Amino acid sequence: MVAARAQMIRQAAKYGRHVYRPFFDYMQREIRSAENRYIFSTLVEDAFPGKFSLYDLDELVFRKNSNEPLAAFELKFISWRVIKDAWAQGELEINGWQFQRLRRLSELLAVPLYYFIQIGNEEQFVMFNVQQVEPSFEYRRGGSARDYYAVISLDDVIVSRSFEEFVDDLGLLLGVNLAKPAQIPAYAVGGR
Repeated sequence: MVAARAQMIRQAAKYGRHVYRPFFDYMQREIRSAENRYIFSTLVEDAFPGKFSLYDLDELVFRKNSNEPLAAFELKFISWRVIKDAWAQGELEINGWQFQRLRRLSELLAVPLYYFIQIGNEEQFVMFNVQQVEPSFEYRRGGSARDYYAVISLDDVIVSRSFEEFVDDLGLLLGVNLAKPAQIPAYAVGGR
């Protein structure tokens, strides 16, 4: 595997720095960002033990040339192995404490806040506005997996069963008229 990666980099190098350098620059920024988040969260937890809970908000969407946020997104990936039992019951399980805090944040900011969840490695996605669903809150599972969950009916969420369907659903959610098919990058639909 390492040899294959090295060969890929050598192949890209033949075409010049402009081909491979942006990738490495991006990865370095991502590593620095992860390090910065780790330093900050560790500092808060160590300096003020037991005083704070830390959560991040993953994306804010603004219309071009606007200073007003249109929507906020919490991005999640849930493996099929973890979700399949609840899914079979027509339910989605989300961390209950996080859901409650994000709902309150949405109220305070007066910005619609959505969960965007990719289900497994399949092209299946779930989206919902935290203000527009009414979950039950329950402790579920046993052992180390026992946790407090917001349990949401799948009837109350948007389930997109392909990437193309997701693009359409997201366009509707954001109020974008997709009169022509959206340009979907090849990497997003499995092309390499």
